[in-house]
Amino acid sequence: MKTKYNLSSEKDLRQNFILKISTTKNKIIVKTMLLCLFLSLSFAFVSEKTGWLEVDWKIIFIPALLVLQIIIIGTALKNRYKKH
Repeated sequence: MKTKYNLSSEKDLRQNFILKISTTKNKIIVKTMLLCLFLSLSFAFVSEKTGWLEVDWKIIFIPALLVLQIIIIGTALKNRYKKH
């Protein structure tokens, strides 16, 4: 038997979820990833136009993913060895 959700309760759940996600630290991480993605796209576009480097456009998102992994690992290590 399916239960019906109130629109207000769904809205409250969404607002709570967004409030948990939109912290200052998360905003910095998103801005860092967007900057990395923008720089890698700019570098790929310029090098493609000048003929300096052949770019495989399928792997253009790898630098942004590497930055995310570094941030996640750094945060995990910092939290693990935090003095109480």
